[in-house]
Amino acid sequence: MALTRTRGRRTAVAVAATGVAVVTVVAGCSDAGSGPSAPSSPASPTAVAAEPGVAPALATPPAGRVVRVGNEPEGLVVDADGNAVVGVRRPDALVLFDAATGTVRKTVPTQGAPRHLALAGPNGPVLAGLEQTNEVVEFLTTDGTIGSRVGNVGETPHDVIRTADGTSVVTNEHGGGVIFLRDGKVVKSLPAGPPQPGGVAPVGDYAVVADVQGNGVWVYDAARTQQVAQRRIGDRLTHVVATDRSMVALADTDGDAVLIERITPQIEDVAAIPVAGKPYGLAYDQKRRRLYVAGSADNRLTVIDLADPTAPKVIGHLPTARQPNSVAVDPKSGSVLVTGSAAGADSAIEIIPPDQLP
Repeated sequence: MALTRTRGRRTAVAVAATGVAVVTVVAGCSDAGSGPSAPSSPASPTAVAAEPGVAPALATPPAGRVVRVGNEPEGLVVDADGNAVVGVRRPDALVLFDAATGTVRKTVPTQGAPRHLALAGPNGPVLAGLEQTNEVVEFLTTDGTIGSRVGNVGETPHDVIRTADGTSVVTNEHGGGVIFLRDGKVVKSLPAGPPQPGGVAPVGDYAVVADVQGNGVWVYDAARTQQVAQRRIGDRLTHVVATDRSMVALADTDGDAVLIERITPQIEDVAAIPVAGKPYGLAYDQKRRRLYVAGSADNRLTVIDLADPTAPKVIGHLPTARQPNSVAVDPKSGSVLVTGSAAGADSAIEIIPPDQLP
């Protein structure tokens, strides 16, 4: 058994005779169970932020089938009925397509394109932050129309989710902190906190936010519109996804790892999983308890068994389309969809059916 270090923790990596890696936390941080803490010293506005890797040309054909739905697809969700939505660029649009076949049903032009998309419920609507126009829109998967639009939502709304109480929480990437929306209106802004917030995920009434400048994780109680916890973990985080009612997985893109944390709302270490290739996009299959991690620098999808979150197992890797920045699971079929976010001829959606997954 070899010991590896992630900032603030030690992890044990055990490789069984089968070659399956089992990663567990040996010792957590001393502050994991403390009360709400003051934010870490913010990075300077010119601090380097985590970015996806630059993927090389494909050396291996992608798994599954590859379809084209638009240029530079990024931000991807699939609802309970198998309706998929992705953002594309130049020209900017939201594209509604069939998750099973890749058939485009509708393309809706937008001013700006989202980096992240999220479902407000199993059948939507889809929440999208349009960074160039500082708007948040709700996109309906039933008919491919924009159902509502909220303007003046911070400075570059990067990601937006909806918590269990019905509050939408927006990460204000270039303004710092988060913004709370209810009934189509901004009800509060908390500029203090992450200087450059990236991904956000809902855990009940809590919103868990990753800071891309390396300041760790912030937790907000959306019902009370206030910060309740903060910790510096990992190197530089980008994406975060909920894995059950109390836990999240975070992509430590600059640390080549995925971190599993319990939200109580304090932030408690559960496990750290080494993942090479600048891990970026994340998706979780609740039914099968599988975590999918897109390697933005190596055109590879890592599949992790989270049946026991304290002992996650890397069970396989699959080749992807070029520049896999986003990944989503079709809850209806179990298929996994990956964006090939490279420009031009390499722009693609990869659809991997269940029988080709580990």
